[in-house]
Amino acid sequence: MKSNFKIPGWFFLCGIYVLKYLIMKKLKFIPILISIILTGSYSIYSADIVLKAAKVSETVKIDGVLDEKIWSDSEVFSGFKMVEPETGLEPSEKTELRVLYDQSNMYIGVRCFSNNIGDISVNTLKHDQHSRRSRGDDLIKILIDPFLDKRNAYVFFVNPKGARTDGLASGEHYSTNWDGIWDASARIDKEGWNVEIKIPFKTLSFNSGLKEWGINVERYIAKKMETIRLSGISKDSFFFNPAEASYLNGINNIKQGLGITFKPYMTLVSSKDTENGGKREWKIDGGFDLYKSFTPNLTGVFTYNTDFAETEVDERKINLTRFSLFYPEKRSFFLEGSEIFTFGSGLYRTFVPFFSRKIGIFDEEFVPVNYGMKVYGKIGKTNLGLLNVRTGSTDSVNGKSFIAGRIYQNIFDQSKVGLIFTKGDPESENPNSLLGIDFNYSSSKFLKNKNFSAGGWWVYNWNTIEEGKHYGYGFKIDYPNDLWDAAITYSYFGDSLEPGLSYLPRNNVQVIRPMIMFKPRPKNGFIGKLIRQFYLEFFGSIYLDLDGNVISSRIFTAPVNFRTEGGDHFEFNIIHEKEVLEEVFELSDDVVFAPGSYDFTRYRMMINSASHRKIDLSIRYTFGNFYSGKLGELDIGTSFKYKGNINFNIGALFLRGDFPQGRYRKNLFRIKGDFFLNPDIGLMSFIQYDDDSRELGANIRLKWRISPGNIIYLVYNKNWERSWDPASRFNTIMDRGIFKIQLSWRP
Repeated sequence: MKSNFKIPGWFFLCGIYVLKYLIMKKLKFIPILISIILTGSYSIYSADIVLKAAKVSETVKIDGVLDEKIWSDSEVFSGFKMVEPETGLEPSEKTELRVLYDQSNMYIGVRCFSNNIGDISVNTLKHDQHSRRSRGDDLIKILIDPFLDKRNAYVFFVNPKGARTDGLASGEHYSTNWDGIWDASARIDKEGWNVEIKIPFKTLSFNSGLKEWGINVERYIAKKMETIRLSGISKDSFFFNPAEASYLNGINNIKQGLGITFKPYMTLVSSKDTENGGKREWKIDGGFDLYKSFTPNLTGVFTYNTDFAETEVDERKINLTRFSLFYPEKRSFFLEGSEIFTFGSGLYRTFVPFFSRKIGIFDEEFVPVNYGMKVYGKIGKTNLGLLNVRTGSTDSVNGKSFIAGRIYQNIFDQSKVGLIFTKGDPESENPNSLLGIDFNYSSSKFLKNKNFSAGGWWVYNWNTIEEGKHYGYGFKIDYPNDLWDAAITYSYFGDSLEPGLSYLPRNNVQVIRPMIMFKPRPKNGFIGKLIRQFYLEFFGSIYLDLDGNVISSRIFTAPVNFRTEGGDHFEFNIIHEKEVLEEVFELSDDVVFAPGSYDFTRYRMMINSASHRKIDLSIRYTFGNFYSGKLGELDIGTSFKYKGNINFNIGALFLRGDFPQGRYRKNLFRIKGDFFLNPDIGLMSFIQYDDDSRELGANIRLKWRISPGNIIYLVYNKNWERSWDPASRFNTIMDRGIFKIQLSWRP
């Protein structure tokens, strides 16, 4: 069934007025636009701050105490400026930065003074726990751009007890997909806290001919929600944008060694066959990853008998849609270099042209990866990634080969144009390939100091479907800034676009996504003392068939949404949805929606207490109409944290629906417990149960980092299935224990 309902006129009027505002607000727009067209850029980055790295010959002990003479003799930078809450002011706490290096390593020392050490916040010691928007811990963030291309950089986070996070940054984007071999230590004393960081040059890709690198440093003080920074101190500046970084000079005559890293592993697996009388089996296995840096900025990897035993299990979800849910990649081999495969503008989870989770996972079961080869890095201004993986056979699937390639060229100051290619289909023996091209223009100097990007993409899919549209395309225009954040996205997915190595939950549609956010920061009066920032939001998601008929829409508004000066968050949403069902939608065995058009409105209230508190609480309650009836969702969670050593979280999701067809009742329970002696030794547990699968699962992992790159894992996984037999409410369906040791050797 198709709907004749068209996009309302107000949608186009809103778009016209937003565009008018952006164009007419400042008359300088026209000459800036002409400059962009003629030169590809508007302004040249200024080197207002230049740091000097001092070369040393003495050994630096990484213990979180800056007591060596070489630290006291080195040049000190303390001219940090406040970003939040008041841009450009002197920070409330003093911070000192020092940078040293020898032939093999870079050393960064930061002294964080504190007027009250009791206010220093530490709530986790877990690796990679600090996300882009982490607000629970005091942090030092380091950005290093060894190519000075102002596009891509390494980032390193350390909290006051030495918990580490590392990743890669690009513009406003940041991911923890990259894990490097480096070391850090931090210590709290009577004057504040210190952090020492050691980054081997073997860990970094860099341009050996450069005499200057890009660097930025940020300190976050959690209880004050205060951010101070070395450079890029405008609220519209992103710390993760290398174009905002300062310069670090003095680094020369450094060595990357032979550029070889050998990572062997061995596992001892104990599994219980629940279908064969509970017999326990033991197996010893092993494999390796071999890394070779062909140049300081181009790396090749060969993996044999790849193992992912240490990977945390996925967080369970209850699906209230007709389409597949998105689960992120967590396996280390596929994560390394994955940022190069990022494609298109505005796609997010609507379409991922290369989705590595399709390799080695079939129908929620793991498929062995026999071997794989990967090359990723840079050659001049060209970025490239090439992946070739061979999987083994199981009872469900045959062994197959998969190929993915990505190349893009840096153009202008922060822009790029590139290609992507994939070949293979884990669900079929038939040939399936995809080729795509994309372009993205990006600037952090739009209208002098604003962020702006615009990009487009196109893909074509060769498969066995003879007729139909095998292509897709789209574009996005984005203005992501602190006061106004606006974007418009359009995507087209043909009816025969079914690539084998992509995530595409919905083809045969056009998607329009308008978005605008107004985020004022009150300055004066009672409101100014209470509230840090408002977030007034409008999001639209409109799905049309290829003939232009609306088949699905979601209009989301947040008339009440703010964060307090203490860090607590309050939000109220109104969500209007329209769904046109062309076939039966089975929500559960008892609740089945017939084909037809459904309009319904839902409401949501959210409260999140500040994450720097020792005990925090999150509540999300959604209620209102849902298709032909009513549905309520209550998602609650609470965390208890003790000095970073203990982090205990309990969460639950309750779904209660009443429909003419019957009642809908689903529950999901989560318990997470992290117990750390220090950042190198920790026990992590994750227990889940949901009514959909009726499975109770436990994932318990002990991780001991003996030294950088050398790690021991103990992993225990067990799943039970709930039955209605009073004598045995839970029956074991999986019982598996793993001991794994992974080593690293770099000559």
